[in-house]
Amino acid sequence: MINLYTDRETGKLKGEATVSFDDPPSAKAAIDWFDGQSPKNTPKTHLGTPEL
Repeated sequence: MINLYTDRETGKLKGEATVSFDDPPSAKAAIDWFDGQSPKNTPKTHLGTPEL
């Protein structure tokens, strides 16, 4: 699932998003893919834990 964040007043995209994966190996693969890419074009990535 991808969540795109918008400004509450304007409704415009803020340039931030959250991506959720169903399985940890896919999440790890995505982080490894972006690791080391050009900082200007790469989102900040980290592995989080699901909230229950």
